[in-house]
Amino acid sequence: MKHLFRLFAFVLMLAVAGSCATKKTVYFDQLIRQNVESYDIQMTDIQFYNSKEIILERDLSYEETKVASGKIRFENGRFIERIIIKKETPGVCEGFDNEVIDVAFEPGENKVLKFVRDAQDKYRISAIEWKNKYGKVAYDTTHYFIVPGGEKAILKVKLEDIYKFDKKQRVATGRTIQKKTSSEE
Repeated sequence: MKHLFRLFAFVLMLAVAGSCATKKTVYFDQLIRQNVESYDIQMTDIQFYNSKEIILERDLSYEETKVASGKIRFENGRFIERIIIKKETPGVCEGFDNEVIDVAFEPGENKVLKFVRDAQDKYRISAIEWKNKYGKVAYDTTHYFIVPGGEKAILKVKLEDIYKFDKKQRVATGRTIQKKTSSEE
């Protein structure tokens, strides 16, 4: 009972903190992570979402354009491969440790983006290096650059995805005093 009360109080607190129930998703922060782990929910069982659109780009040579898997466009005399991960795209955890969660938004080997715990205890997209808001990331078999705007992406979750639990209830019928018969006295 104490365990159930703790869970109820936590979910209520998150609902109030997350602007009530009007939001579909909330930021996945360290507090949610600790509570998830305290209930033995596996990180790999959580459905994650990205808070902002993430665009990955890289320059291609003419020879590379034949094997590129993303969208390719010709820009100022260069071939650009672009992978677009729209806002609220579902992703799955492929690996994690205390500070990092690796999330895949598409199937395939080495197609994960790292989200690192920031100063506000939220999990923000990470890169090998940042230069003028462009982040260099290892993705698939090469390196891409996160286009400006994507550096603001934070992991989100739907609370109902995490905190589903079975509830068993019944209604007590009540009891009345039984009249004693004269033979029982």
